[in-house]
Amino acid sequence: MSCKQLMVGLFFSCIPFSGLEAQVPDSLKHYVYACLEVMQKESLYASQLNWNNIRDSVNQQLGMAKTLKEAESSVIWVFAQLKDHHGMYGGIDTTYRYQKPGPEREFSKGILAEYQKPRSIRIRMLANGIAYYKMPAVLIGSNQEKMKQWANMLTDSLCKLETQHPRGYIVDLRMNNGGNSEPMWQALKDLIGEENHTYTADANRKILPDETDSVTVRYRMAALPDRPCSFQKHIPVAVLIGPGTASSGEIMALSFSTRRKTRLFGEPTIGVASVTNGFVIQEKGYLLLTVGYIANARKEILSSYYIQPDVFVKSDDNYSEPEKDVTVQAALKWLNQ
Repeated sequence: MSCKQLMVGLFFSCIPFSGLEAQVPDSLKHYVYACLEVMQKESLYASQLNWNNIRDSVNQQLGMAKTLKEAESSVIWVFAQLKDHHGMYGGIDTTYRYQKPGPEREFSKGILAEYQKPRSIRIRMLANGIAYYKMPAVLIGSNQEKMKQWANMLTDSLCKLETQHPRGYIVDLRMNNGGNSEPMWQALKDLIGEENHTYTADANRKILPDETDSVTVRYRMAALPDRPCSFQKHIPVAVLIGPGTASSGEIMALSFSTRRKTRLFGEPTIGVASVTNGFVIQEKGYLLLTVGYIANARKEILSSYYIQPDVFVKSDDNYSEPEKDVTVQAALKWLNQ
């Protein structure tokens, strides 16, 4: 080989050739397959997919993947096939939520302004002895110490109202966009009535028995308030709902929907009233999946995921002066009857 030929060979050996780029390591492929296994086993919507075709497509995608992002796009692609708009994928290098088709929810100026403030409970005695109680979201995960704190805060506020012997209650869930439902239920259950608790149903629409294992019992005990208070059993209650009412907030509204002397006022909720569960994948990623339907106390399954008001009211959500809020006014008119 001449000196010129040697130099040409060295030149071309320095040029990167995309066909020789390394594929993602097997460990990353195993992670993707682990995500698929959890989605197929746990998702409420898994039976709607052809998993043989899904795996074939993922195999092809991984065969061409050369980066972490490209590998994770396979997980996102499968998650999108589930159409799970209540769940999410929290990956190694990305996050993803499926956007439900259709018009986006519209928030009033009042709610948008209130979202700029810290989450808070709000109580007030209105005219004619009507108690007003705003229950916010309880975004604490499963931290059991915080569950106790929130259960006490929620309950103590209700007890302050009850000491004034109200003639009726307005429970405002319009800004309750979910979180941990256990402190909410423990605070409200004596007002709602334990007989109005909701049920869970599986993908076959079979109502599931209540979980009584020791882990679940300890978890629920963590949300028991230290100072519960009692309520008049059949006191009338108006519940306010709207596009800001989501997830656990919707479950609370559904519990109220079967209670005697109760009406729901406002607008339809966001539509994610379902059971979710979280799964950590190989200590790298996280899948939040919808795993069950919610049913009311009559064991009627909520297939639409929306809670509908008994009385539709389009409001500007006036939280600074609730007496001027048109939804509150509609609730007061009914309660005063």
